[in-house]
Amino acid sequence: MVKVIRACENGARYLGIAATVAIMAIIACDVVLRYAFNAPLAWAYEFIGLYVMAALFFLPLAYVQRCHGNIAVDLFVKLLPPPVRSAFTRLGNVLAASVFAIACGAFAMKALDAFRSGDEIIGPYIWVTWPIYTIVAVGLGLFVLRLLLQVFQSETTLQRDAAEGDHGI
Repeated sequence: MVKVIRACENGARYLGIAATVAIMAIIACDVVLRYAFNAPLAWAYEFIGLYVMAALFFLPLAYVQRCHGNIAVDLFVKLLPPPVRSAFTRLGNVLAASVFAIACGAFAMKALDAFRSGDEIIGPYIWVTWPIYTIVAVGLGLFVLRLLLQVFQSETTLQRDAAEGDHGI
C-alpha cells in the first residue's frame, strides 16, 4: 500500500511540474502571438487560472509533505525531547488529516454535483467546473493519505523521506 501511495504522489508531483511547464509555455506563446502578430490567446489566462494553477498547487501537496517541505513553525518544538516532538508531530498530522479530509470530501461532492449538473463558467469561453474540483479533491486526498501514513511510520522512514526532499542542497 505504501508503494502505491508513493507512486501516486510521484505521479501527482510530475503533473504539478508539467503544470508549471504548461504555464510557462502558454504565457510565452501568448506573449509572442500578442506582440509579434497582434493575436493573443484569449483563453490563456482563464485556462491557467481555473485548471492549471489548481494542478500546480494541489497535486504536489502529498509529495511536499513526504519530503517535509511544507512550512513548519517549529522554533519551540525543537527544544523538546525527540519522543515528545514526535508525539506532537503525529498528533498534528491526525488533526490536519481530519480537517483536510473534510475539505477533500466537500470538493469531491462538489465535483460530482458539477459533473452531474453540467456546471459551467460562462464568459467568452465556456469552462466546465468539475475538473477543477476533481483536481483539488485528488490533491487533498493524497495529502490526507500521506498525513495518516506519517502517523504510523517509523522515525527512520520519516527521516529518510525528509532527506529525499533535500535534492542535494
